[in-house]
Amino acid sequence: MINQIDIASFGSFQGLDWKKTVKDSGKTVQNFKRLNILYGRNYSGKTTLSRIFRSLETRKLPLNYIGSSFTMTGDKGAVTHTGLAAHNYDVRVYNRDFVTDNLSFLVNQEIGGVIKTFAIVGEQNKEIDDAIAAIEAKLGSVESKAGLRFDLEGKKKERDRTRTAHTTASSGLEEKLRLHASEKIKKNRQYGTAVYNISHIKTDIASTRQPDFVALTTEQQGSKLNLLKQEALPDVTGTLAISLKLESLTATATPLLSKAITPTKAIEELLKDSALQMWVKQGMGHHREKRDTCAFCRQDLPHDIWQVLDEHFSKESGDLETALDAAISSVTDEIATIAGLNAFTGTQFYAEERTAFEASSKALAQALGVYKKDLETLKKALETRKNNLFQPVSLKSPLHDATEIEKHVADINALITKSNGKTTTLEKDKTAARLALRLADVFAFVEAITYDKEVKNIATLSTTAEKAGTALTNAEKEIRDAEAEVQTLRAKQKDERKGAERVNALLNNFFGHDGIKLEAREEADKASVKFEITRNGKSAYNLSEGECSLIAFCYFMAKLDDPESKGKELIIYIDDPISSLDGNHIFFMYSLIESLIAKPLKNADGSNKYRYKQLFISTHNLDFLKYLKRLSIPMKKMPAAEGAKAKSVSDHEHFMIERNGASSNIMLMPSYLKDYITEFHYLFHQIYKCKDQAAAAENHEPFFGFGNNLRKFLEAFLFFKFPYHDDKSDSYERIKKFFGEDEDTAIVLINRLNNEFSHLESVPDRGFKPVEIPEIAKVANYVLDKIYISDKAQYNSLLKSINEPERVD
Repeated sequence: MINQIDIASFGSFQGLDWKKTVKDSGKTVQNFKRLNILYGRNYSGKTTLSRIFRSLETRKLPLNYIGSSFTMTGDKGAVTHTGLAAHNYDVRVYNRDFVTDNLSFLVNQEIGGVIKTFAIVGEQNKEIDDAIAAIEAKLGSVESKAGLRFDLEGKKKERDRTRTAHTTASSGLEEKLRLHASEKIKKNRQYGTAVYNISHIKTDIASTRQPDFVALTTEQQGSKLNLLKQEALPDVTGTLAISLKLESLTATATPLLSKAITPTKAIEELLKDSALQMWVKQGMGHHREKRDTCAFCRQDLPHDIWQVLDEHFSKESGDLETALDAAISSVTDEIATIAGLNAFTGTQFYAEERTAFEASSKALAQALGVYKKDLETLKKALETRKNNLFQPVSLKSPLHDATEIEKHVADINALITKSNGKTTTLEKDKTAARLALRLADVFAFVEAITYDKEVKNIATLSTTAEKAGTALTNAEKEIRDAEAEVQTLRAKQKDERKGAERVNALLNNFFGHDGIKLEAREEADKASVKFEITRNGKSAYNLSEGECSLIAFCYFMAKLDDPESKGKELIIYIDDPISSLDGNHIFFMYSLIESLIAKPLKNADGSNKYRYKQLFISTHNLDFLKYLKRLSIPMKKMPAAEGAKAKSVSDHEHFMIERNGASSNIMLMPSYLKDYITEFHYLFHQIYKCKDQAAAAENHEPFFGFGNNLRKFLEAFLFFKFPYHDDKSDSYERIKKFFGEDEDTAIVLINRLNNEFSHLESVPDRGFKPVEIPEIAKVANYVLDKIYISDKAQYNSLLKSINEPERVD
């Protein structure tokens, strides 16, 4: 895409420095865009500029431009007048020189004028050769780095790359498995196998991937290893039997604890002091033989002491004490038996049962501990009652769980049975233990190397390699089919009539000219054809300038589909194609450009695909310029700041070519020509700018031109508002009709601005005074308000045409 052009010398262009000339109001240099509209009056330099572009197409300077000097810069590098033969831009130009070179008959219809066929050297049939060229372009080459042949090389590399990636990954995993099988498992005698290879480890891996596989815990692995070391053990004799007596002991003790007894003649001091009563009770046994003297204080005992004590400690209390002693003894015996209830040890069991036995034995001991505490609680209650025979004692509910104790006993007995049975199955169990240990090793290994992920990756690489292989096979077939199709096409009889038919289709479809045609007629030797213009089947001469313009441009548009152009990213330059055309044909010319060049196609993802790399259209005709503003505007994505979304902006620009004296220049098109469809819109905008007198501080030009702009605007506006008037030349009458006769002051003010401010010949001193800004703003608002009141829809439409918000009151 061409961005800038500096022209030191080329026809009417002399010393054009792009960066100094083509700037916007902010003094920023502007480049050519994808779509470029250029306007210039006749003889301004439009065709001269098109000849610079056509020199890129023909790769040589035009005649009579020797000594010219220019530099074009773009995305494929710079091109100078000396480097035309070696640039990389595909340019197609429609201008006067194109017509002269290809359709000389239109320039000279009498002497030697011809119309070239679309053929190039060696080409005989455009449609077939277009197909061949398209296929050849599609095939491309490795050297050009484009097309199916180039893609084939890429697909071969991709096939080889994916194969290598799959082989490398697969071989790498195989090597890991082979190494672990031979170095870690085969040499580990605990796994009990002398023959173990990659096939075996794959089988073991499959076993570890079964739904019911559960890896051994560290403790389980230790148990299995101990089993491997285990020799045959003698059978465990006997079984564990535990009979709990707490219930029967409680049944005996309960009445003893609750039985109420009273002394024959109580000693109050002893009843109130159980410790003293116990001390006296014990002392009676020491003193009954001594009778008269206290062994503690050596004092004489009272003469009736024994009678008194015997009346207090009756025979009933003595019997209770005896019964309590017996109960306490029974409980004590039961407590003593607890420690020896479970006489079995872990060493009597095989490794796997040993762990379970020790766990059950420990749980049994804990449960018996609770049982023992219940016995001790019962014993303590009995002792409390013995120490105070006359005071009943309540008993707490037991805490032990007899059912739990029975379960642990049953578990231990089951383990005894199982362990005893191990002797006959020990070797079989060792074999199973070796398998479980080996599978545990394999499981840990595959987890460590992320085996499943590796397998999945290898499967993905295999699929990718298969797809790459299929893509290569399909690409090879596509190339073979395309090459065969080329051979078939080359073998067909050539026919150039399709080129002429394309021109006729454009003439007929867009311009309705079915009388004039371009026909391909056989030469005398019948070996070739020539193009000839006909009218109603006969050779046509004396064509009008308009007819010549239509035929030439349709010829150019059709030629964009020739083998040298179709499918390429073209820079198209169209120079003033509407010479000598009426208004209808001008519109159809615009329609032809819009339909076949400017209107974008749609990609599969909904984005736009443009049929040109860059488009330039120049004109001198304001009507055609008005249509060109309606062309489909290309868009481009702008890079977004970090964190922001990319946005699309228009990729087009308007330029003006002007000639000052002998020199032409390129500049940005001024807004009055670029932004307004008609002068009427421009005048309305200038008046609108004057509604706010403060705006004069920033832009005073609308205020200085206000009188003239208002006069011209009111003439146009009121003429269409009141197309019929008795006195057609009396603009004042139209003003009165629109603004109302009851507003004489306003009308006078408007007439003053409308006439005095737009003409200085009657008041020459007015030109030497400053503009009355407040008065102008007042009139501007008055006129705008009246238009709004008169027709709100029209007023808001005018606002919309100048990109101003609608007015809502």
